[in-house]
Amino acid sequence: MELKDTIAAISTPKGTGAISIIRIDGEKSHKIAKKITGLQDIEFKKVYHRFIKYKDEILDDVNIVFYKKPNSYTGNDLVEIYCHGGILVTRKILDVILNEGARLAERGEFTKRAFLNRKLSLIQAEAIYQIIEAKSELSLKISLENLKGKLGKEIEEFRNKLLRILAEIEVSIDYPDDIESDIDLILKELKEIDKYISEKVQKSKRGLHLNSGIIMTIVGKPNSGKSTLLNRLLYEDRAIVTDIPGTTRDVIKGEIDIKGVHFVIADTAGIRKTEDVVEKIGIERSLQEIRKSDLILFVLDASTGFTEEDLFIYEKIKNYNFIPVWNKCDLGNKFNKFGEESVKIAAISGEGLRDLENVILVKVKDIIESGESSHVTTQRQLEILERVNQFTKNALKNFEIGYELDIISIDVRKALEELDMLLGKKFNEDLLDTIFSNFCVGK
Repeated sequence: MELKDTIAAISTPKGTGAISIIRIDGEKSHKIAKKITGLQDIEFKKVYHRFIKYKDEILDDVNIVFYKKPNSYTGNDLVEIYCHGGILVTRKILDVILNEGARLAERGEFTKRAFLNRKLSLIQAEAIYQIIEAKSELSLKISLENLKGKLGKEIEEFRNKLLRILAEIEVSIDYPDDIESDIDLILKELKEIDKYISEKVQKSKRGLHLNSGIIMTIVGKPNSGKSTLLNRLLYEDRAIVTDIPGTTRDVIKGEIDIKGVHFVIADTAGIRKTEDVVEKIGIERSLQEIRKSDLILFVLDASTGFTEEDLFIYEKIKNYNFIPVWNKCDLGNKFNKFGEESVKIAAISGEGLRDLENVILVKVKDIIESGESSHVTTQRQLEILERVNQFTKNALKNFEIGYELDIISIDVRKALEELDMLLGKKFNEDLLDTIFSNFCVGK
């Protein structure tokens, strides 16, 4: 990849604001910035106050900071210009910079350069994107810890243990008459690593939702108050609420934050036996949502009690993680099912909503704790760890079968190659393009 060319971009969001930031990165960055501001001798990391001029026209009154490689975000010579936040003035300054020899940066190219210059690991680069996109306090906390190196350091320690095992195996292969390896110790260490990575994968599978949102689905018979509950949880009217059963024919989704935890919540069509073609489609979509849910709110009508319709739904969700929610407690008290494990609410008034939120957090505690302890936040990271786990299991299996050490070393080496992909020690351009194409242009 070409790192010598000079790139520039607006690093603040589109629109009008108090201040906009324009970044210039590369060999010509200092030369361009000096020319358009009239600065000559500069001190790095010092803030200068200047007018930007182009062809005798004053464009804006700006603050400007110069950074010298490798002591910059990207590891290259870098300039940041802080101008007034109007759309027109920011664009005009960027156009001048591009006219002076810079090119417009691609998505995520500044952070991509930071990675290529070894200022960041690939895990840290992914953490930056997730900090920007964080939708809850918990996902922000985990992403910040990964930016500081939490997951990276853990993977490095695990990688070093595998390296030691590979070194012991290869020494015993290369110098069989001079060095006697402790086979039992190698096996013991390999088992410990396999146990660790297996647990890591399982926790990661459970906790991966913390960034995108824990999936919670509201189900129940028609007219049980599902849409009213959705609107209450979202603090807005997303779903149509009427007394007519079957009003909701499709899945309606929204996002909520409960005490720092992000949820994607869906209101589904009422589930019941029906011959209505359109309603059948809605019910099938409801069943699809059930199958991919982390948690189900099973809404029951306290004015009617547990009915045959409720039993029909219960049979479909009984093997999932669900909370029985008795709604319409202001209209009745026919709590003839589930007893103490249920939550009682009146969605129309909001009564009992705080109790429900507390129970929701208890029911997804395993997901929250898994996410906090695993620090795996992307599907890419999980898939790599799954492949590493497969290689460690293959190595153990071959060990127990009695294969020679050179056969066992193949899987250990493959596991190490995967960990290098995870950290970014080994990569290809397609991988980087996929990761950094998600970033905004100025990052």
